[in-house]
Amino acid sequence: MKFLSKLNQKETITLPRMSFEITDYAYDPIRKLQTTKKFKKVKTSTPTELVSIYNPVPYDFNITLTIMVKYSDDGTQILEQILPYFTPEFQVAMNEMSTMGIIRDIPIILNSVATEDTYEGDFITRRALLHTLNFTVKGHIYGRLSDQGIIREVDANIGANFNEKKDVNLEIKPKALEDLNEDEVIDELDHGIVTPEDDFGFTETITDL
Repeated sequence: MKFLSKLNQKETITLPRMSFEITDYAYDPIRKLQTTKKFKKVKTSTPTELVSIYNPVPYDFNITLTIMVKYSDDGTQILEQILPYFTPEFQVAMNEMSTMGIIRDIPIILNSVATEDTYEGDFITRRALLHTLNFTVKGHIYGRLSDQGIIREVDANIGANFNEKKDVNLEIKPKALEDLNEDEVIDELDHGIVTPEDDFGFTETITDL
């Protein structure tokens, strides 16, 4: 009787259906990286500037995937396309920070699989066949990006005892190896407009003090 009653009812939901939600975040101290280390990359739009960001903070993201089906066979076929990949871990290459070009292999761990079948009830109650899969994603959270200029000159005083007398002064600057401004001569003007993409060397000047 219940089956015949269901045949005469209009459909209220289309099955099978899947949904997921992030249930919680948890800091993972085991994967902690050096806090002060930075990723740096030359800006594409401005080659004389850098963009940098500190190491990310490792977090575990717990995600619940719920699969609702009308027939048991539908649920089994869906699970057959998911479960074989998790043993219990499956890694995917994730573009974590496209601006910095950071691509990392992220483990996704299958923690548990639960099934609930509420087939009992009156004529009004819909049968609910649910499969619940709980995952943990070993991800990262990044801070904000910072802009900074490229170091174009190094000026250092070198000596054995700085309290008394500095021995030498070392100055290092980039040196263009080609005519960048197309004036048919390689000079200081070319040295001053060298970018990281250009072919260049260095000029070292040592001065006794």
